[in-house]
Amino acid sequence: MERARSRHAGSAPDGAPGARSLDQAVTSTSSSITSRRLWQAATATLLLATSAGAGCSAKETPRTEPLPAPDRLAAAVPSARRAPPDERAAAGPPAVARDLPPCKEGDADPPDLRCTGLYSDFGARTLAEGVREFKPAFELWSDGAEKTRWIYLPPGSTIDVSRMNDWVFPVGTRLWKEFRLPVAGASRRLETRLLWKTAEDRWTRATYVWSEDGASAVQVKAGVPRVPGVEGYAIPAQVDCIRCHAGKTDNPLGFEAIQLAAPEASGLTYAELVQRGLLSTTSGAALPGAAALAVPGSPTERSALGLLHVNCGVSCHHPLGVATHFEMRLNIDAAGQVGDVRGARVYQTAINQPAKLRPPGAPPEARYYRIRPLDPDRSTVVRAMSRRDAPGAPPEQMPPLATHRVDETSVAAVRAWIAAMTPAAGYPPGAP
Repeated sequence: MERARSRHAGSAPDGAPGARSLDQAVTSTSSSITSRRLWQAATATLLLATSAGAGCSAKETPRTEPLPAPDRLAAAVPSARRAPPDERAAAGPPAVARDLPPCKEGDADPPDLRCTGLYSDFGARTLAEGVREFKPAFELWSDGAEKTRWIYLPPGSTIDVSRMNDWVFPVGTRLWKEFRLPVAGASRRLETRLLWKTAEDRWTRATYVWSEDGASAVQVKAGVPRVPGVEGYAIPAQVDCIRCHAGKTDNPLGFEAIQLAAPEASGLTYAELVQRGLLSTTSGAALPGAAALAVPGSPTERSALGLLHVNCGVSCHHPLGVATHFEMRLNIDAAGQVGDVRGARVYQTAINQPAKLRPPGAPPEARYYRIRPLDPDRSTVVRAMSRRDAPGAPPEQMPPLATHRVDETSVAAVRAWIAAMTPAAGYPPGAP
């Protein structure tokens, strides 16, 4: 998923998944943040500049790199079911089953999901030793797809959390995310994405597209603009993924303090990471408790802040992202605290701040704001979340990529928050 990663160069790390249990990971690993951040910033600038590719700015233009023709997808993704005539016409020639090559020792860019270390028995979908499932409290919108996530940490390693907003992972870390949608009354696997840290300054990103019968998943780099048999679902090209992942010092977005500390998180949570000694700091300072990392506010405030944090804040709208003028990430301060709603950056940088986005037909004198208390209709955050750009139109939607359907639940949550911004609740009056 990344153009500037030395073309997957590097060798497989020692301690591949299945070697030993995650319980044995107890010592610390140091890493260089400065060189990684410079590389990430340079790559993100090239891909996210407002005069070039798509990204997080409302003034950016769509990506011009062509997606693969349907016949290339058919050659890459085997299928055991023959599609009906109308579907074959849309998807191209029928896929041809083929024997895949065996997994190669030391392959840092596996062509087949079987070779990534996720499963010890691919056919039975048995997880490899040391691979743990996790579920963050708030989830990135992916056009309604259900997702399952896993992480593998090399034995004897820890995650460096010296900067609680930007964790640094040990070399050899692997994360997977599986996407599913209901098709013909059954849940169908569509894709599984891999993040694999193969060197201190290098991540391999790969997207594996599942065959329609669920028997295999092979790597497709160029993306799938239309998944056969699934209405309106598209798989982005691997190069697109850097647009969001470059917003983190060390790439992973969902495996982080605030999302894993919240009570809605499950699987491998922040509390378990602390209890197992899997988190460390260079200073050896004590780690904050989960309560200090809680998303602040009432249930209405908390729901909106959490959804804005994961869908907008962790990738783009934060101090080291590409949209620093308007921040939506919940930040952990030097004392290990998230703080209250009024201390949140979205409160400080959005409420009553003039916005450039305007709805079609708005009179020139009409004023719009990023967030205007008690007025969702003049709050452009709601407008950007509630739209999806037509092909070739100026990009205004949020999130800006990899989604073709509006997240109605998140829109409703943010509208409810704005509608509850009364002076009695601690909010200022709406700007004129």
